[in-house]
Amino acid sequence: MCLLILAGAAQAGAGPLAAPERKLKAAYLYRVATFVDWPDAAFARAGSPLLVGVAGDDALAVEAGRFMDGRLVHGRPLDIRRVDPRALPQGLHVLYLAASPARARLLEAVRSRPVLTVCDGVPEPGCVVGLVADGDHLRLRIDRLEAMAAQLRISARLLALATW
Repeated sequence: MCLLILAGAAQAGAGPLAAPERKLKAAYLYRVATFVDWPDAAFARAGSPLLVGVAGDDALAVEAGRFMDGRLVHGRPLDIRRVDPRALPQGLHVLYLAASPARARLLEAVRSRPVLTVCDGVPEPGCVVGLVADGDHLRLRIDRLEAMAAQLRISARLLALATW
């Protein structure tokens, strides 16, 4: 079951992400994370940071680092990391995946673990959230079943904003 949320303006188009779209996606990564609860066991200790990995878009990793610098999610500092698409991601709480041949393998590597997977474009199996460009807008598609499989609780406030 997927939920759609319409928000913000994005510059859709072929090729590399435009700077405004990159900034919008960095903001989405942060805002969506504020509406998600992870199980306590997902963190090494109470003060551990929320680890955000970005695979397949180094420029977005840089922008996310700028946007999230000094911000907190549920009282936890954010640590942004670039993820090598050839390696298996370890210890992440949020994993953004740009469209790439390695995406399915990375999704499988974190499937059913408490990782909020955010995929660029139409979500595929393993994606909790899809960021879909639709004209001048960016839509969120939330797969509640994938969220449950990952042991994540998505706030009813976020789900209530969704349209079918």
